Amino acid sequence: MGVAVFEVFGQEGPGAAMRHAGSLCAATPELAILLAEELFCRRSEYRALWVVPRDAISRAPQEGDVLGPAEPRGYRLGAGYRATVGKWRRFGGEQLVDR
Repeated sequence: MGVAVFEVFGQEGPGAAMRHAGSLCAATPELAILLAEELFCRRSEYRALWVVPRDAISRAPQEGDVLGPAEPRGYRLGAGYRATVGKWRRFGGEQLVDR
């Protein structure tokens, strides 16, 4: 029976995101959970724990813009809004709005 490395993620409070708390070595998943509770919940730092074998974690590809937006989203930036307001003023947009 070998020893495996487990990654521990903890939730600090209700509705909080799970954060990486640390790593530990254990022979079985059950022992890893017990060790994680002892190491990371002793002072009530976390409300919930995820204990995951390191081998079960996959990494997303990081080549190029694989995870970037499919289309440009510049219109969501504040500068785009300012440009739109400028166009409204230049073309008399206030006359187009019903009052």
